[in-house]
Amino acid sequence: MKRLKILTWNLGFGAMGAEADISFEGGLNFIPSSNKAISRYVTGIQKTLSDAKADVYLLQELSSGSFLNHWHNLRKSVQEALPEHSRSSGSNFSLPLYFDFLRNEHGMSTYVKKPLTIDKRHTKLFKDSERYYKIFPRFDFALTSTVNIQGTKPIAFVNTHLSSFDTYGAMRIAQFLELMKYVKKLSKAGYAVIVGADWNMNTGKYNFIGTDESQYRNHIHDFPTHLLPKGWSAHFTHDIPTVRTANRPYIKGTSTTATIDGFICSPEINVEQIQTLDLHFENSDHNPVEMIVSY
Repeated sequence: MKRLKILTWNLGFGAMGAEADISFEGGLNFIPSSNKAISRYVTGIQKTLSDAKADVYLLQELSSGSFLNHWHNLRKSVQEALPEHSRSSGSNFSLPLYFDFLRNEHGMSTYVKKPLTIDKRHTKLFKDSERYYKIFPRFDFALTSTVNIQGTKPIAFVNTHLSSFDTYGAMRIAQFLELMKYVKKLSKAGYAVIVGADWNMNTGKYNFIGTDESQYRNHIHDFPTHLLPKGWSAHFTHDIPTVRTANRPYIKGTSTTATIDGFICSPEINVEQIQTLDLHFENSDHNPVEMIVSY
C-alpha cells in the first residue's frame, strides 16, 4: 500500500493576502496590495509550502511576474521553497504585449516530490473560458501530470481552476462536465486519478457578511456531486472556509467566506484524512487544503 500527502492551494498570484482588495470584485484597488505587503505574502507562501512537506502540490494562480503583483516571480519563489520537487506548469492568462511594464501572466503548477517523477504532462483546454472585466480572456484548462509508481497503478494528478464569475455557474457546469468526461478517459486508460482544484463552486453554506449576498448572489453555484462518475468521491472540509471575498481587506468576521477548494478521487483512492489549514487568509485569499491518501 502506498501513502501520499497532497496539497491544493490557490496562491492569489502572490498579491491577495489579508490586506488585499481588488476592483474586479468591487474593491477599491486595481493592484490589490503594496509591494511591501506582497513581499511578505510571498515569504509566507514559501514557508507554508515548505512546512507542509507534501508529496504533491496542486497550485493555482502562480505568476511569473506582472504589474498586478509588482513583478514578483511567484513561480520562482515556489520552486525555491520546493527544491526536491519536479514541476509542470501552464498559463491561464498571459498579456505579454510589447512592453514589460504591461506584462501580466499567471497560471497553474503541479509539483511532485522526488524520487517520484512526472512521466507525462497534458493540458486539456476547456471549450469556454472566463473573461476578466468582460474583456481579457482567461484560458481555463486541466493540467495533468502522470506519475508511475513501482508496484502499483500509475496516478494522474489533475490540477484545475474553474471559472468564477459566470452568471449562475453555467460555464462552470459546462467545464465540469468536460472535466468528468476527460477524467473518465484517464481512468479507462489505466490511471488512478486525483483532481485538486479551486472549483469556484460552493460545497457548504456561504457565510455572508453585510450586503455581500446581493453582490455575489448571481455568481453562486453549488458543487454538482450528482455529476461525478459512478464510484468517484468528492472530498472537502466544512469546519474551516477555504476562500474569502476580495471586495475588502480581510478581518475575521468582516468578509464573506465559503468552501470551494478540495479534491475528487477515482474509486481506487482511499482518503485517510483531509483538512483545511486555517491560515486566516494571511498570504492568499484562499486557505490550503491537504489530503492523505492510500491505494
